[in-house]
Amino acid sequence: MIKFILAFFLFLFSCGKKDDLVDIESFINQGKKINLIDRKNLNSQEIIKIKSLEKSNYAIYKNWSESGQNSKNYIKPTKVFFEKKKRQISKKFNKFIIHNNNIITINSKSNIIIYSLDFKKINSKKIYKRKIYKNYNVNFSIIAYKNNLYISDNLGNVHSFKIKNLELNWKKNFGVPFRSNLKIYENNLFIINSNSKIFSININNGNLNWSFETSSKKLKDDSSYQIAIYNNNIFFTNDSSEVYCLDLAAKNIKWSLIFDNENFENLPLISSSSPITIDDSGIVYISNNNGNTYSIDSNTGLLRWSAPIYSTNRFVVSKNYLFSVFENYIFIINKNNGKILFNKKISLTKKNKKLLFKDVLINQKNVYLFDINGYLVTINKSDLTKYKVNKFFKKYSDLIIINNSLYVNTGDAIYEY
Repeated sequence: MIKFILAFFLFLFSCGKKDDLVDIESFINQGKKINLIDRKNLNSQEIIKIKSLEKSNYAIYKNWSESGQNSKNYIKPTKVFFEKKKRQISKKFNKFIIHNNNIITINSKSNIIIYSLDFKKINSKKIYKRKIYKNYNVNFSIIAYKNNLYISDNLGNVHSFKIKNLELNWKKNFGVPFRSNLKIYENNLFIINSNSKIFSININNGNLNWSFETSSKKLKDDSSYQIAIYNNNIFFTNDSSEVYCLDLAAKNIKWSLIFDNENFENLPLISSSSPITIDDSGIVYISNNNGNTYSIDSNTGLLRWSAPIYSTNRFVVSKNYLFSVFENYIFIINKNNGKILFNKKISLTKKNKKLLFKDVLINQKNVYLFDINGYLVTINKSDLTKYKVNKFFKKYSDLIIINNSLYVNTGDAIYEY
């Protein structure tokens, strides 16, 4: 019986046409590249579909109490001008915020220093002894709310201090490094650790309200973890290229999405995302290094559009456009339909140097691009194809806008313009 079955299969194989057979070795050696998807990433492709920008609404900020200015990380064009430097503080700073007319700073050695807006020192405090940070690079995230300051770090600690005198309110250790920005909503502090676990912490005593763990990978970056809050919902990303929306009232998952990489040739080893931005109509904008920028309905999780261009830097959002920077490019997306309208490479005259932008700022007249090595690019809104480049700072770390003043942290100093 077994011999019969074998003979039968041999007969079927012999009846196959030779034209149907594939020589595997010949197929591999023919060297033809197979593209699994036609949609190309456009980060390095110049696109000029608009040459000027219309007037837009301008925001005035009274406080900048957290890294994204507000719970939605919603940064708009402003009326700030900074042609002339007013004053400066020369000192090393890791992070800074401005809250109730106080400039609150912290450096890598855990020194908290509070200044007035005219740069007079008010108070200072050191969190850790030298042996803690001597052989370890401690990174901090800070946020101010009402009369208190909250600081997390990659040692797994969260501290709360009174802003008035820097007296410790409470300190808690949660065992795993914290990597995300901080958000506060209805007396609760929200934060994500390096295991992609989000925590809700009571701001009055530091007690844990709840935590929610999501999938996590071994390779990770601080930009993997982003948080925003809007309309009683919290939105956050993790190091597995996922974005979640949790209903804070019902305490359940409202929706979640995975940032799939359509082109498997360029699959990133580490997932990185831009800060999550939510506009006044409840539309979520986020970029991921899988190569895309997304527009998502905050209520339903419905994907409105995706554009094949990305940045891990924060957006500036006007009435019709999204602005961001990637390496030495600035790009503009129509926020209503996702069409890429502008993507331009900015070059230095020195061939051996390449710009690396971190922030974009828009005022009534110009678009400004901030390079990490201190170069400032000025683009006139009436002609986006023309620009000038000046060495403005030694380095560049971050900026804050208060009223009509711009504060720039270079890492070695804070300047007011």
